[in-house]
Amino acid sequence: MLSSIGLSHKSAPLVVREQLAFGESELPRALRLLCNLPGVSEALLLSTCNRSEVYLVSAETPSVPAIAELLSTLRDVRPGVFEPFLRQRLGEDAARHILRVASGLESMIVGESQILGQVRRAFAAAGEIEVAGPVLHRLLQLAIATGRRVRASTGLGHRSASVPHAAVALCRSTWGALEGRAIGIIGAGDMAALAAKAFHEGGAVVKLIANRTLETAAVLAARYRAEALGLDEIPSRVEALDALVVSVGADHPILDRSVFEPTLSRSSPLLVVDIGVPRGVDPTVGRLPGVTLYDVDALAPDHAQYEPSAENVGAAEAVVEESLEVFVRWLASRAAVPVIAALHRRAEEIIDEELLRASGRLRGLDERQRRAVRGVVEGALRKLLHTPFVRLRAKGDDAGVLALARELFDLDRDGEAR
Repeated sequence: MLSSIGLSHKSAPLVVREQLAFGESELPRALRLLCNLPGVSEALLLSTCNRSEVYLVSAETPSVPAIAELLSTLRDVRPGVFEPFLRQRLGEDAARHILRVASGLESMIVGESQILGQVRRAFAAAGEIEVAGPVLHRLLQLAIATGRRVRASTGLGHRSASVPHAAVALCRSTWGALEGRAIGIIGAGDMAALAAKAFHEGGAVVKLIANRTLETAAVLAARYRAEALGLDEIPSRVEALDALVVSVGADHPILDRSVFEPTLSRSSPLLVVDIGVPRGVDPTVGRLPGVTLYDVDALAPDHAQYEPSAENVGAAEAVVEESLEVFVRWLASRAAVPVIAALHRRAEEIIDEELLRASGRLRGLDERQRRAVRGVVEGALRKLLHTPFVRLRAKGDDAGVLALARELFDLDRDGEAR
């Protein structure tokens, strides 16, 4: 049974999502505990700024309360905080969902490309501790390939769509133009780098890059001839900025009200755009008179210009459905594997029985000749069984066909096919 259980920006507000956000270092422990649940054989955990979703392969339908209890333990948050927002998808619905997610069709900004890298990293994390078995391995390979194909062959791949681009749009709508505006970036990861690039290309001046590790900040700052700072130096620089974009990976806000005290007497407010989940800026900062604070969900009104056309979405959805069909057929063929394996064993038994029965007549043959006789018999049986094997794989989702095959070839006499 393939299933997914999780929440996203479509079902849960930011204040809930940030409490269920997992860092990459937390994934191994979470994945191991998920696979320790009764009946669970495979697991994957995808956690981004917009979603936290568990994908499982299990003997039976997983219990949502049991998953919620485990997640609450890992994140030290009461299940009641997020459980009402969880959604469970089963079978084909779960497979379609991860294909859509990897393609950017389920993103807050439809078509954004960052999600594909996030899916790839979640898959790698599951693979490193060997909790992604054959089903998730096949599904995630297809999801990543589908995301790439959507980017390469549809209009979704020809657009600049991302949370940082929405932040640029928000600032542009506030000021009218970006030219000459001084921007500070807090963080030096992938999203912070994309924000710096988007503002630079929009005409703004990236004045500073601040990060917990100064060396990492310096690498990004060098691209834009910006100043590299440690986090403790931010208060001395914010007064000279028009906007501060914050993208840090932390469990709690790292910028509080004290950081923004120099802005209290400003004639125009400092725009602070916090695109991290969990948030990197204390929400009470937005109450300060010299600050206008936006979080990632507040960027929604500025998504309109990034909405793709119905034609592009339709083309991407068609790619997803093609991949889903490939996965469904592959999954169906797996149901025929026990029958095919039993038929292989039965064929080997028949060969052994008949060669033993003919041993008297073959007494005069040397070992090479005996192997040649066995090879001829095995070759004949392989040709005979090739077409039944092909038909069984194609009809693996038809329980009646599999039952008929067991009966026709007398495979259930020892119960091995069951």
